[in-house]
Amino acid sequence: MPVATTTSPMPREAILAAVRAALGDVAHTAVVAPAAVAPAAGSPLSVAPVERARLLAGFTAEARAVGTVVHAASSADDAGRTLATILADVAAARVVVWPTPLARRVAHTAAPAGVEVLVAAPGTAVDAVAQADVGVTEADALIAASGTLVLRAASGARTVSLLPPLHVAVVPSARIVPDLATALRAARGSAGAPDTCLTLITGPSRTADIEKKLVVGVHGPCALHVILVDDAEG
Repeated sequence: MPVATTTSPMPREAILAAVRAALGDVAHTAVVAPAAVAPAAGSPLSVAPVERARLLAGFTAEARAVGTVVHAASSADDAGRTLATILADVAAARVVVWPTPLARRVAHTAAPAGVEVLVAAPGTAVDAVAQADVGVTEADALIAASGTLVLRAASGARTVSLLPPLHVAVVPSARIVPDLATALRAARGSAGAPDTCLTLITGPSRTADIEKKLVVGVHGPCALHVILVDDAEG
């Protein structure tokens, strides 16, 4: 008569060790990291200008490959002029903005008379955000390996990047990191309370049905612009 056997569950520590090992393997296959890594998302990387330029070129190529429109700006005021052109192209009547200094400065510089600028603060009605034509945010990191934006929950209203049909991210170029592993380490090392979530954005929203017909803008913005600001002031 066969004897029933039971298998004890894998210890929690062993499971976590296996996951950490797998994540380490993934990190080694990504873009080679620079010698120094930012201590927190949003802080300048201590890398040589030529290395930063290489990472930014990689980000730009990967972002454009998935439909992101990438612009270069020499300062916050220059970024404002770029945003003004974007707003004019879509005849925007309402813009909703993250409550961060750079995003607010660029949006107010860009918006002509007659365009409403709503700063999203705690308690701002979701409907008010959804009715905006353009959402303007920053990003806490730019991932070179995939052309991805990293947005921490603590940085601003997450709905600003999700509900308007056009999302514009204004980001200092110093926030470039080589890969996702570096971005996650930077986020964990940032000051303040832990974030409830991180939002990773790679191109405009898109989905496909069972017949692989790609549709853009179903679950979020149908267009994404990134303005890279080459200015330490940002």
